[in-house]
Amino acid sequence: MTVRARAAYVAFFAAIGAFAPYIPIYYQSLGLRLDAVGLLGALSAAAGLVGAPLWGAAADRFGTSRLVLPAAAGGAALAAAMLGVVRGPLLVVLAVGLLAVAMGGVAPILDARALETVADDRNRYGRLRVWGSASFIVASLFTGWLIESRGIGLLFVVLISGLAATAVVGFGLRSRDRVPSLRRLEGISLVLRSPALGPFLLAALLIWSAATAINGFFSIRLVEIGAPESVVGAAWALGALVEIPLMVAFPALGARFGAERLLLVGAGLFVLRAIAVVLLHDPLLVTLSMGLHGGAFALSLVGGVTYVSRHAPAGAAATAQGVLNGTTFGLATILGPGLGGLMAPTLGLPGMFGVAGLAGVAGVGALWLVLRAG
Repeated sequence: MTVRARAAYVAFFAAIGAFAPYIPIYYQSLGLRLDAVGLLGALSAAAGLVGAPLWGAAADRFGTSRLVLPAAAGGAALAAAMLGVVRGPLLVVLAVGLLAVAMGGVAPILDARALETVADDRNRYGRLRVWGSASFIVASLFTGWLIESRGIGLLFVVLISGLAATAVVGFGLRSRDRVPSLRRLEGISLVLRSPALGPFLLAALLIWSAATAINGFFSIRLVEIGAPESVVGAAWALGALVEIPLMVAFPALGARFGAERLLLVGAGLFVLRAIAVVLLHDPLLVTLSMGLHGGAFALSLVGGVTYVSRHAPAGAAATAQGVLNGTTFGLATILGPGLGGLMAPTLGLPGMFGVAGLAGVAGVGALWLVLRAG
């Protein structure tokens, strides 16, 4: 099962590597303005917010089934194909929503299944997740080369292929946990009412909202200051490259310093990255700021997944990861790019990035209070 989990991470994050860095540029190629790009990002996040916990609940309810993960990934591949061919605001909105609902279910199910393979040593999760980061690097660079030579529409070739491969590999992944399944959506309620998880999710929401406000417009900012599309891919690949050693080293770092301290360091690195993109204007230096983002992402993601897995109610492992995923990549991406898109026309991208940095500082303080209380 460990080999299948690694293969699924490779396939799924190849799809993300084609999608995340370039989809804002694709939206612009359709003639959309910055505020519309931000609203589409918010719509995608809202749909993912709904999809992630529901798919997680389905995976817990039917844990021994081989069909839940392939259904999510296969549905995402079909929605991606639709997004690549439709034109007109209503059809684009529909395709974006369907893609986000389906894609939102893949990561929490993968994370829950991967965590089962590492048993009680949850810090080892990073050594499985790192395969996704490595795949992201290759896919983002390859997609950037494709786009520069053949056009922005080529991102959908890699995206659809990665999602289809995830669906195929997903047939071999099912739960080995024999904890009785919870009734219907009871797991979502238990997670949200948890005294350990509830406050943590609120702090994570603030931190990731600040980070996604920057990420949602980072590719556009690079192009704005003169970077070619290939450099956009290189920037995102750099972030993933920094993730790899930190994810591999997370078990040792967690044993030495504690996963909670690593979470705080990750949140602090998000703030440093925000400062960098505000003050720097050279394309190369702005590109290098993604190294800070990579460190922040690795520590915050692995630390967050580990924290949630340790405090998840019995029988709700995938549900808890779905709620975390919906918070960090769903609700946070509604607030971040959505509000950022509204502020950017008035403040400019550097000004909006500065506001995001201040929100990140508040998030670090909130996380410190949560972890101290726990």
